Amino acid sequence: MMHISLSRPMRLHAWVISTMLVLLTTHTVVVAQTNSITNREMTLQSAIQRTLANSPELHEFTYRQQAIEGEIKTASLKPALNVGIEVENFLGTGEVSGIKDTELTLTLSSVIELGNKLNSRKAFAKAQSTLAEAQKQVDTLDVLAEVTRRYIDVLAQQALIDAQKDTETLARYTYQAVTKRVDAGASPAFEQKRAEAALARSRLDVVTAQQTKQAMINSLAIMWGEKDPSFTDVEGDLFALQSSPSLTALFTTVLDSPNLEVYAQESRLQASQVRLTQAANQSDLSWTAGIRRMNGIDETAFVAGLSMPLFAGDRNLGEYEKQRAIQAQLVQQKESATQKLYHQLNMALMVRNNALLNVQTLQNSIIPPLVQALELVEQAYLNGRFSYLEWVSTRQELLNAKQALIQSAKQAHQRGADIESLTAQPLVDTINTSFSSKAK
Repeated sequence: MMHISLSRPMRLHAWVISTMLVLLTTHTVVVAQTNSITNREMTLQSAIQRTLANSPELHEFTYRQQAIEGEIKTASLKPALNVGIEVENFLGTGEVSGIKDTELTLTLSSVIELGNKLNSRKAFAKAQSTLAEAQKQVDTLDVLAEVTRRYIDVLAQQALIDAQKDTETLARYTYQAVTKRVDAGASPAFEQKRAEAALARSRLDVVTAQQTKQAMINSLAIMWGEKDPSFTDVEGDLFALQSSPSLTALFTTVLDSPNLEVYAQESRLQASQVRLTQAANQSDLSWTAGIRRMNGIDETAFVAGLSMPLFAGDRNLGEYEKQRAIQAQLVQQKESATQKLYHQLNMALMVRNNALLNVQTLQNSIIPPLVQALELVEQAYLNGRFSYLEWVSTRQELLNAKQALIQSAKQAHQRGADIESLTAQPLVDTINTSFSSKAK
């Protein structure tokens, strides 16, 4: 599968980013490869594509960009031309009574902007568009991480149902075995009742797990607005897990992620705001030109005028200092966000590594001995050497171990999704980079 770097994400169009993130996130769970997929099964890639196509949270940015495009058009406008008319010396008293000495002036006026204000406004509006695109990438990562986590919830619940069904099968076998011993007078009758209750409990656990799975499927389908899910299962291998990258490699990768890029774009936007405020220090030149008709002497003359505010720079000094302070504040906010990302990566990596260790230990050192112990205890019970309680206790220990295995694998996948969301890089790429650097 092709991997795309996010080192310069702002140069890519939104649809390229979306496609890249689909490829990125599909590494979180290893999906079974088949030539055809029935409509009753869902793959992670299909869930992601549906979410990207139908998520209201992401489509909101389309209208936000349209609003910004309107602002760009407005910012690109030059000062308007104004038409004015003035009438003087009419309806007075004495010699200026009536309209015989009326002076009529028709003017055209506008403003000559100084200080490169037009380009500053356009640059500020375009910086808003770039920031909105960066924010969309961050929100896309969050949405994809959430759909991945919900997908993993369903996948883990399917594994739990399988474990519960195995337990139900074993409980049924136990009940049958206990019944035979009770009928033969080799065991007390209350053991049969306890086995019957255990079988009922195991059946209840299966039904409860299935209902929980359906609720999780509903939550997954809601991500793309489907209220009546058309699928009943998801595909994937819950126990196919990649090794974790090093913390140093993650720290290096996160520096190019959209989570920090958005702060860089905010800084660029604020820099545009500072330049726009600085441009306002330069006073604009207002001009007026027109024609005046003087009825008293039956003559026409041209009129013209220029005006400029005084001390505009002093009046704008406070706003300029405010915008410079906000610009410096954004630098500190980025540093703070970087430290928080480092902490989140460190914690996610710690939890994932612990979960991977649990999976390995449970698979290799805990579950196999418990399976063997259950077989031995079962045979010992049938031979009358162990009690029913020891058989049930060993069976429960095995079930607890299987549940812990499923929970650990689920946690490893979900923390892997968190890491991918923070770094905007698939774990596979990070691992390969880390290994290749060590090889050198």
